[in-house]
Amino acid sequence: MKIKLNQLRLYTNGITTFVLLMLSSSLLSADVFVAGLNAIDRSHYASAYRSFKPLAENGIAEAQNNLGFLYQNGFGVKRNYNTAIKWYELAAAQGLPEAQHNMGMLNYRGYGLSQSYSHARRWFTKSANQGLRDSHYMVGLIFLKGEGTQVSPTRAKQHFSKAAKSGDANAQYMLSHMIASGDVESNYKTASTRLSPFDFALFTESESNQLIAALTLSLLASSNGQKMADQLVDFLNYQLDDKEIAEAEKLSEKCLESDYQDCPIF
Repeated sequence: MKIKLNQLRLYTNGITTFVLLMLSSSLLSADVFVAGLNAIDRSHYASAYRSFKPLAENGIAEAQNNLGFLYQNGFGVKRNYNTAIKWYELAAAQGLPEAQHNMGMLNYRGYGLSQSYSHARRWFTKSANQGLRDSHYMVGLIFLKGEGTQVSPTRAKQHFSKAAKSGDANAQYMLSHMIASGDVESNYKTASTRLSPFDFALFTESESNQLIAALTLSLLASSNGQKMADQLVDFLNYQLDDKEIAEAEKLSEKCLESDYQDCPIF
């Protein structure tokens, strides 16, 4: 039975947000930077601003990103998107993936500049290419929804998979939903023994294999705090027998215990 989207009323609700950079081991003036992070943790934003500002002016990309974050949200300073963009762009020009992601979010949401999904995707792609899982999720979402580009479940799946393997709960949920819904194109004739069990499930005509993969991912998403995944878990449990449910539970435990290093669904 192919699950219809309107049966679950789930989809694309988990849009990621802007990224505040934590401590990098290679960061100069680390003590001052940590003081800024601690100030944010205590909601002492003016103190955080005083910590990040001199570091940002000295060209430290991580501080530039976080200063942009403060200006964007009006934390400790008057909200100013133009100034936020200035600092994000300086950090992004140095190749900082978090700043590139934040520029993508500004373009995606239309904060401080005209909304542009194509510009957002270019920024997200840059940071995704550096391994930022939030950006992989956003690129996947853009391809899934066809925002500024053609709808491509296959390309959406590629990016959701990369984010999901990094432990992103939203990506795990979206991937599970795509498989359960039958949105991922199947082509049994192209499947081979070289495919991972997860990819084989995507390209096989076996409904149970697909649903086991979907349940595994929804269990992972639920374990990682994606509350909407619980409804999908319940739905998939109803579709599978006890043996298949046990298999999915075993797979999800294996993924979590190995921190996704030994995760057969990827």
